[in-house]
Amino acid sequence: MRVMTHRALTIFVLCALILAACRRDVPQPDAGALLASAATRMEGVDRFHYVLEHEHGATTTALGFQILHAEGDVDGPERVQAAIKGLFGTVGIETGVVILDGQSWFQNPLTRRWEPQQLSIREIFDARSGVVAMIRAARSPRVTGTERLAGVGVHRVEAVLAAEALTLLPGALERGREVRAVAWIGVQDSLVYRVELRGPVATGEADGIVRRLTLSKFGEVVAIVPPR
Repeated sequence: MRVMTHRALTIFVLCALILAACRRDVPQPDAGALLASAATRMEGVDRFHYVLEHEHGATTTALGFQILHAEGDVDGPERVQAAIKGLFGTVGIETGVVILDGQSWFQNPLTRRWEPQQLSIREIFDARSGVVAMIRAARSPRVTGTERLAGVGVHRVEAVLAAEALTLLPGALERGREVRAVAWIGVQDSLVYRVELRGPVATGEADGIVRRLTLSKFGEVVAIVPPR
């Protein structure tokens, strides 16, 4: 009986030592270097899919409507398409935008017809250059964990951003405001897989507003063509 007790105690001590070793803090990468690497990596990415979502608010565009949800594709600096759900005043709308090599179309939310209209990517949603600019403008970054996102190992980096640095967002940005930002950056590839912006960037927005941008399908070929 004493032998069994001794063995059980030995096993218990060994398990405790193993657990203690596993719980030791794993050194995290330098947050500034991680962001710099991510910005450089994203500068070389021309194609990706994106989804923009909101909690407790919406983003007002230069065209006068608010974006609640947008999903689409980017193919270089002059090719983008988006399906948008939003608000015009208090009325819910669904619309779309295609920008293609100097030409652009806007889907009339009433008739559902595509109409030629002079639009720039900046007036709608500049995900490509906006993400890079945001990453480079981040202040006081810190790595707050490593996890998995959609099956990919990512570092979670938190930082502070001035509202005027958020050039990916359309509409008026109020100088002097700051927002908390969280970026999920690939451990192996330094790609930015998700960004969250927490806090208002303009007068009238709710304090609890969260904008969530998820990127995927990096480098995959997508057909952006004139709408019919």
